[in-house]
Amino acid sequence: MAKVEQFEKGKTVVFGPEGFARVEGIGEREMLGRRVTVVDLFVLDSKMNVTVPLERAVERGLRPVTSKAAAERSLERLATDREEPIPWNRDGRLLKDRFAEGEIGGMVEVLTSLIDTQEERKLNDGQRALLDKVRKSYAREVGEALRLCEDRTSERIDAAIAKRVGT
Repeated sequence: MAKVEQFEKGKTVVFGPEGFARVEGIGEREMLGRRVTVVDLFVLDSKMNVTVPLERAVERGLRPVTSKAAAERSLERLATDREEPIPWNRDGRLLKDRFAEGEIGGMVEVLTSLIDTQEERKLNDGQRALLDKVRKSYAREVGEALRLCEDRTSERIDAAIAKRVGT
């Protein structure tokens, strides 16, 4: 179970498939006759405020942004890992599900799968859209973890991809 201390006010967190959110507050509320800890979040992509019981939010993927060391490892994996790409079935469900898990490792797996596929053939519209979405989320998390501006984060990701594809 996540600890309240992990989610201090003002911090950016990952909120599962909803993306990134800013913690607006944490407190106790009476819900259905019992006291529960709730977290107030501002979901950045949808620009929406939500209040969710902490236990439920964690089930849905609420977690702190990855560590600096994990972000650096993920960039290295992006540049060098060679695994069989996750196949794209008719609607891309396997890749979308892996991305929806909300972990940085899953983002790298989806990115490498799509990048490797792109090296072999042109991506379809669904693949391109997913690649853009995953790259945006990955860049936001890496930038936050490494405390880099958007431009510097893009440079680091571009360098890892260039190393991967050999350019």
